[in-house]
Amino acid sequence: MSAIEESAWFQSKWAPYLLADADWRIRAVNSACERVSGHPREDLLGHHLFDVFPDNPADPDADGVANVSASLELVFRRGVRHWMGVQRYDLPDRQHPGEFIYRVWTPMNSPIKDGKKTVAVLQHAQDVTRVVPPTPEERAYPKLFELRRAADALGRQFPDLPPEAVLGVLAHSHSVITESAGAEDLTRAEALAKLRLETHAGHPAHGD
Repeated sequence: MSAIEESAWFQSKWAPYLLADADWRIRAVNSACERVSGHPREDLLGHHLFDVFPDNPADPDADGVANVSASLELVFRRGVRHWMGVQRYDLPDRQHPGEFIYRVWTPMNSPIKDGKKTVAVLQHAQDVTRVVPPTPEERAYPKLFELRRAADALGRQFPDLPPEAVLGVLAHSHSVITESAGAEDLTRAEALAKLRLETHAGHPAHGD
């Protein structure tokens, strides 16, 4: 596992990557993970993933630990990659102990194998907080649900494209519509994303 952390490929990635073993202890992080989490590698390596990144106790609807746990279990059990879609997972604020920073991610968990056995999971989590900015609590989770729904619907129309690519196009389309119209409009963002995905895929959306 140390070879992964020392590799130029791992450290050169702009997005945060983290390697966890079968006990869910952190075995490697890249510099982007250090930067995004606010933790230097010496505060991460060897620690249990959910001791370092617990749920936000101030959020009664927090489901990050439960959903990431389920994803890791699936990867270890089946030895296949698992994309979690859109996941809110607040980060501890190191500048203000006891407080958390609002964050939304699209985590991808991939198996690292020794022969046929999965011995670790490589997690890549893209920060998409700008697409789902903080809102009053009564609106935060419905908005996350709508983004997940739109991403899932587009994914079914373009099954040959990686789900993270579909979400990336949706996220960028959402930003374009919001900036041009001066207000959020997920329906228009979804329509724009569909047109762009048809160009990227080279075929109409399935079901049209």
